[in-house]
Amino acid sequence: MIMRFADKIVVVTGGAAGIGRAVTELVAAEGASVVVADRDEALAAETSAALLELGAPKAVPIGVDVTSEEQIRGLADLCRSEFGRVDALINNAAARLWGPVTEATLESWQQIVAANLISVGLTGKHLIPLLVEAGGGSIVNVSSANGIVGRKGMAQYDATKAGVLGLTRSMACDHAEQNIRVNAVLPGPTLTDFHKNRAREAGREIDLAVTRPHEGGPGILRRQGLPIEIAKPIVFLASDDASYMTGTLLSPDGGLSAVSGHIG
Repeated sequence: MIMRFADKIVVVTGGAAGIGRAVTELVAAEGASVVVADRDEALAAETSAALLELGAPKAVPIGVDVTSEEQIRGLADLCRSEFGRVDALINNAAARLWGPVTEATLESWQQIVAANLISVGLTGKHLIPLLVEAGGGSIVNVSSANGIVGRKGMAQYDATKAGVLGLTRSMACDHAEQNIRVNAVLPGPTLTDFHKNRAREAGREIDLAVTRPHEGGPGILRRQGLPIEIAKPIVFLASDDASYMTGTLLSPDGGLSAVSGHIG
């Protein structure tokens, strides 16, 4: 295996489950020390223990609510005390809300903008100095295919994910001279732990066949993705293999954005 992250320090928000956990597992297997930042501190600790078994030199869990600047500052302080630098930051943590704007409240807007958009700016504010200490590095912001493709019932979420794209491009411009690349990944529909757990809470199980091509499935490939299929492009952008890429919007979405969700 090529060890693209040997001696590298990688921070992943929302790193304890789903796409985030898949990212942590990939970089750990390639030699990274990993900071697993997640609102669920117990799950972050469980993930960190698993990363050590995969070969990570070090895996440090921390409970972080990304809507709190104080807690993000605490994340930066942990990285500084444990490692003195950061080589890659993956902004994966996010929240979801459902419904059209006519059902939204000022409080719901504030909640989701804080979780999905302001958080990316705040992690940048507090962790970019640590990337500078490393001599540069990579930031990958996880947006969504629905940041560019419309759909019903997700106005607030999709608006924040569109905002992440603009923020990504501006951050790329602002920090290029510090040798920091900033890119975004726009996942299509992905079967994550979040969706499985939400279905179970509603008293049903998701048919895993949705990750195989099926009638009415999304995009050109007519299926949902797996977390690992999103994690691999994220890890690519975080690695030196993407050294000539910044301000890029990469779409592992099964072709959803190519056809705006419809074929034929």
